[in-house]
Order: sequence, then C-alpha cells, then structure tokens
Amino acid sequence: MTRSHTAADSPEQRFHLLTDLLTWERRLSNQRLRSLFGISAVRASEWIRELRTRHSDWVIHDTRSRSYTATAVLYRTAGVLADRQSRGESLARYLNLVGLPHAPEKSTSTLWAAFPDISVPDPSVFAMLNDAIKSCKVVTATYRSMGNPEPHVRTISPHSLVKVGRRWHVRAYSRENEGFRDYALGRIVSLTPSEDSADCGAEDDIGWMTMVKVRLVAHSLLTPKQQEVIRIEYFNGTSARVDTCRGALVSYYLQDVRAALKPDEQRPPDYQLMVENLEDVMPWVFPS
Repeated sequence: MTRSHTAADSPEQRFHLLTDLLTWERRLSNQRLRSLFGISAVRASEWIRELRTRHSDWVIHDTRSRSYTATAVLYRTAGVLADRQSRGESLARYLNLVGLPHAPEKSTSTLWAAFPDISVPDPSVFAMLNDAIKSCKVVTATYRSMGNPEPHVRTISPHSLVKVGRRWHVRAYSRENEGFRDYALGRIVSLTPSEDSADCGAEDDIGWMTMVKVRLVAHSLLTPKQQEVIRIEYFNGTSARVDTCRGALVSYYLQDVRAALKPDEQRPPDYQLMVENLEDVMPWVFPS
C-alpha cells in the first residue's frame, strides 16, 4: 500500500514518522520507504540520513539485509516509549501508516485485524457532522434507537465525534431532550445541515468536561497466580491501572475492557478485571 508523502513534507514530520516506523518494525530500509510513500531511492536515502544525523545511536547498518536495525538505545530513550499513552499514540500512528488488513484478505502483511469493522459510518454523515462541529452549527437528524426504534427527529448541536469500541458516536446537545446525548452514527437515517448557530458547545457539557479516574484491578475471584498473569498483561506488573476517562465515556470504557462493577455477579472467566474505586465511577455508569 503506497501512501502519499505530503504528510512528511517537513523534517520534523519525517522524523516522527520514521521514529514510529523504526519503533514498531525494528528496521528501516530504502525499499520499505519507497513502497510506503512512493518516493525515489535517492529521497528515501535522504530521509534515513536525516534520522541518523539526529540519532546515530538509534540504528546500526545491517549489510546483509541492506537496512538499518534499531538498537537498544532507541527503546531506552525514544520519547514515544516514555509512557503508556505515548506508546499507544505511536502505535496508532504506525497502524494508520501501514494499514491493518482483515485476516481473510490476501496480503503480505504480518499484522492483522481479527475481524472486519462491522460499523463503518456513512462518509456523508461523518463529513456533515464534522463540518457542523468545526463551524459550530446545528444539524437536524432523523434517528432510530433501541428505546425508540421508529424514525424520529432530533435537532442537535454536535461537538465531538468519538469512536467507542466498534461504533462511532457523536456527542451533541439535543433541543428536544434539552440535554447532551450520544448518537450512534450507524443509527442516523438522514441528516440535514442548518445555518443556525450551535445551542451549546463542549464547554457546557458537564459529562464531557468532567474527568473521572477509573482504577482497574485483577478480579478478586481469580486465583493469586491468575491475578499475577493479569497484572503482567495489563498493569506492567503493578497492582492496578488507573486511567482518566471523560464522564460521558466511562460506561463505554468499562464495556470495552469488560471490567466488573458487581464482582459477585460478574465473575471469571467472563470478567477478568474489576473496578476498585466504585464510589468515583458509579455516578457515571449508564443505568442498567
């Protein structure tokens, strides 16, 4: 898959791009850069030279494979590896760069998505909402929900598009509900733009602006050895993991990681994690 190299026009952009590539593939080669970005061999060599000039100790030349291999110094010092959030952002950029094909596809990739995305949003709906957010405008949506499956109209002021698990949602103020709601893009039947200015923005959305600490621990009903496995897998060997989540997204986060709120009822093996700070989290959990 050949990518446009316009996103790497500046030396700083190229540096971050090559750092991500080197970090997650452990090597850089002229051929790989030509394949990814559609650039010439001379240009690819210039890009690699720029990286080596800044951090000569990050790579060592492998004459046999005609590539540059990452050294241990990269993994000790690179800023992208400084913390969990930085690593996650770097991995996301890398996957966006190289692509992640669905497993049944024919490809030479060594990275795979186990299953296809079953809820890809309609591009026109996504684009119209994105434009309304940037221009602070109201849109009229015909919507269907599980609670109200018949098409119904909502006049909304959207402020954020969010991918939650397998689905995209828009966070918006609803005139009809007189409050902020989440709307799944796949359930929007139609969308009509408006020149009306937005009624409210993200700064007015308490659920969006409130940051909630979520402390996850290994499920108490796991054996000590099983709890150790969970701590190594998810907590870097520590006793717990604390993530900061917007209040409006807490329930989605807990659903995605399958963290038990009622460990006596939500038991292993279906649940391997549990929430420890229930008093902080429960006010933001959707009613069951």
